[in-house]
Amino acid sequence: AAGWRGLRHMLTQSHVYIWASVLWFLLTLPIITAPPAWAGICRMSYMALRQPSPRLDDFWDGFKAHWKGGLALGILGLLLVIVNLVNLMGYSRSINLQTSILRIIWIMTLASWFGIQLYAFPLLNAMEKPTLYGAYRNAVVMIFLNPLFSLGVGVIALLVIIASVIIPVAIVLISGAALASIGNAAVQDRLVAAGIQKGITRPEPEAATTFDEIYL
Repeated sequence: AAGWRGLRHMLTQSHVYIWASVLWFLLTLPIITAPPAWAGICRMSYMALRQPSPRLDDFWDGFKAHWKGGLALGILGLLLVIVNLVNLMGYSRSINLQTSILRIIWIMTLASWFGIQLYAFPLLNAMEKPTLYGAYRNAVVMIFLNPLFSLGVGVIALLVIIASVIIPVAIVLISGAALASIGNAAVQDRLVAAGIQKGITRPEPEAATTFDEIYL
């Protein structure tokens, strides 16, 4: 339910999210800048839940605040993905029990890494004293404490990814925003359920009258 709420919220602010998704896509192309770009769109989605009229400034605030740590994460994530993919491809024809167990571990490692990304930066924005280490630690704890909930969120995120593969233009226009909205809605749901935060009633948006008010 939380994942679907995130998608519905994205549709109510689609004009802002489309521009943010385009920025996210362009900044993700170099790969190692993907984490700062993800931090930016997660920040914008986080603020969009709390402000009547979110702005792309929120995206840049998140990007600039975490670009150094994000670059380090980008390098780490790239190495992790490469190592696991090389292992999977290198042993793809092996069918013995030991290799099958290793293959499951490699796939679970990749799935866990991407799942942690879905929670980490939304959690970072919700922390009183935000640190990347704390955000990633809390993301692991949240997945561990809510396995079925996280599985459901992961399935919805996977559907977005599959739809983006089927409709390539979606990768540019909505994929980043959709995933960030899902992650933020999921984190907000768990924090409210745990009594850490109160539910959010977002104020009605003010009418935009100029190009800058709508897109900047």
